[in-house]
This record gives sequence, structure tokens and C-alpha cells, in this order.
Amino acid sequence: MTNLEDWKNREGEIVLREIGIRAGQNVLDFGCGTGVYTVIVSKIIGRSGKVYALDSDEEGLLGDLIIEIKKQNLENIEIIKTSGEIEFPFPNEFIDVVLMYDVLHLLKESKRDQLFNEVYRVLKKGGFTSYHATHLGRAHKIDLEQIHNKMKVIGFRLYKKLKKPMFHWAWIEDSQIFNYEKL
Repeated sequence: MTNLEDWKNREGEIVLREIGIRAGQNVLDFGCGTGVYTVIVSKIIGRSGKVYALDSDEEGLLGDLIIEIKKQNLENIEIIKTSGEIEFPFPNEFIDVVLMYDVLHLLKESKRDQLFNEVYRVLKKGGFTSYHATHLGRAHKIDLEQIHNKMKVIGFRLYKKLKKPMFHWAWIEDSQIFNYEKL
């Protein structure tokens, strides 16, 4: 098993680049929490890109991200604190990549549908959303086939499936990642 700090400092960047994160992109980290992915993406996209770290901050997790941003002097991150609504403060086709990592299980099915439609709205044509599939099964009502079908109906194409070590809570675990391209 990979050490958390090693993953955050080295392996996480390799994985996110393989997922498709590139220099200059505008990336929305939906449900960013403490910003583990936000910080890594910030380094990949560089000064010409921007990461929008969006969360409701019900558990005060954004404070950790703010501390990390200041500590590392990261200037390409914008924190967006919400009250839990699924409406993004972006114009249509503004974002290159939306990360949905370890968040779908926290949403009711109707909110997931709303999320998928909002992701479609803000993504540029040819942009993609990357879904880190966690908490699968009946307990959280997460059915991968159902998610794949909903994404297809909305106008996405599943084009990449990966199994990679990913951050999940406070550890690293082999996880399924699905990338859906906006057609």
C-alpha cells in the first residue's frame, strides 16, 4: 500500500496526469473537502490554469485547504463555498475538467441528476468529467451501470476507465476512475 504523503507528493500527480489533467486547464474540484486533489491539480495546470475548489464546508474542511494554499503560495486556486446547492457560478462551457471524486454517495439521486446536468452545462465541448467511484452498492444507492446510462443520456461518452491508487478519506486505495467526455 502506498504511503499517503508519498502519494500526495509524487504518485498523485502521476495519476492525475494520466487521468488527463494538463497545463492551462480550468478545473472544477466538486466537493473538494480538504483539497488534496485541488493542490495537486494546481501544480499540474500551472499559472495559466485555474482550479475552482467547491464545497459546502459543513465540516470545516476548507480551512485546511486555505492553510495549504497559503503555506505553498498557490495563486491559481479559487475557493467557492456553497450552502449545498448544485448550481455552479460559471458561464456555459467555461470549464475543461470537472472532478467528482468521492462525492456522489453524499447526494440523493435527484441531486446527482442535477449535478450531472450542471457539469454538462459548464464543461467545454470535448471537456471531461472524471468520476472516482467510491461507496458503491445498495447502501449508498450507487449503481455504476445506472450512472453510465445517465451520463450517456445527458450527452457524455465514457472514454476512459482506469484502476489507480487514489486518495480516499485518510488513506490510499486502488480505485475505479471513469472519464466522461462532453460530446
